[in-house]
Amino acid sequence: MYIEELTSKEYDAFASKNKYLTFHQKEYWGKLKETNGWNYKLVGMKKDGKVIAATLLLYKTFPMNLKLFYAPRGFLIDFNDFSLLEQFTKEIKKYIKKQNGFVLKIDPYVEYKSRDIDGNIVEDGIDNTELVNKLKNLGYKHYGFNKDLTKELQPRWLFVLDLKNKTEDIIFGNFNRHYRKAIRKCEKFGLVVEQIDKAGIKDYKKIMEHTSERRGFIDRPYSYYANMYDKLGDSLIINICYLDLDLGIKNLEEEIEKIKGYQDIKENHLKQIADDEAKIKEYEELKKEFGSRVPLAGTMSIVCGKEYLNLFGGAYERFMKYDAQYMIKWTTIKDALARKCDIYNFYGITGNFEKENNPMYGIYEFKRGFDGRVVELIGEFDLIISSSKYKLYNMLLKVYKIMKRVIKH
Repeated sequence: MYIEELTSKEYDAFASKNKYLTFHQKEYWGKLKETNGWNYKLVGMKKDGKVIAATLLLYKTFPMNLKLFYAPRGFLIDFNDFSLLEQFTKEIKKYIKKQNGFVLKIDPYVEYKSRDIDGNIVEDGIDNTELVNKLKNLGYKHYGFNKDLTKELQPRWLFVLDLKNKTEDIIFGNFNRHYRKAIRKCEKFGLVVEQIDKAGIKDYKKIMEHTSERRGFIDRPYSYYANMYDKLGDSLIINICYLDLDLGIKNLEEEIEKIKGYQDIKENHLKQIADDEAKIKEYEELKKEFGSRVPLAGTMSIVCGKEYLNLFGGAYERFMKYDAQYMIKWTTIKDALARKCDIYNFYGITGNFEKENNPMYGIYEFKRGFDGRVVELIGEFDLIISSSKYKLYNMLLKVYKIMKRVIKH
């Protein structure tokens, strides 16, 4: 058996049935990365003419002919079959060497140890310590069990909600009480969530630009989002939460009339009327500035197999008080249920669950309010093909990072 290049049809037929498949291992991801300077290959190993293991390989050539290979989210293989893993490793190392590559990076979509909503290890749950040790024995260099969100190519720590055999009522009932209240208010106050087409990407891009400035990260160019829309097709879902001012005013006026119709109007009813009238006045002022619809927040999600992954999103700080972040999450969770997905993936968190002196705790705290559990993956590995070129690459990378800091300051 040896590594060979697969046709799109061969690859997709095998990949679609593999339990470790994520959008990172779909061919459309390779096509998307081509627009960002990468190349890709679909490769696999066959037995008796049947594919038994495969992977999408991204690769990029750096100065001094340093060619780096990356199998995003690892191989599509039975990781419990150590003999197969050993054979695949041996053959893919030969293949990459022939391609003049010096390293293969992998970050398998394999859970390390089962954890609960608080991040505690679940007794008698999954434990893939043996697999990590096997990979090390096969020559893979492990980056360790990092807890930081930004130390590796893809998040090692995730937060997910299990949807299988659950109804909307059960899921909603398990939300934090504040979240349930906020979502009901969103519906009352005229917030609506819409899946946008390509023309709507401009609104989404503006939201992400604002969020990047507010939170201090570098936003992607418009072309990146447009390319994702083109390459991922129906797998990509972009939602924007709008404040529909006319709908909000209508709902508020109806509530006021309803209260006025009560036979026994109490002090709390009068307060509600005053609050609603103040909200109507606020909406009328917003209409003068923005028209009848105001974009509040946006989110981008990808559906792959039975997983609905909420990739990234943002919101305007000025309108955070309208709680669009709760409404948009609930809408996408309902969408995942409608699509018969088993997992809703809130995506990256850190592995630090201490609240004190932890600037990233808020990300985890927000996600856990929707119920769910922590997922810890086995981490990132390097399979070194050429030690000398690997050392050279890391030296140049270190120099590049130093120069980048110098220029920044």
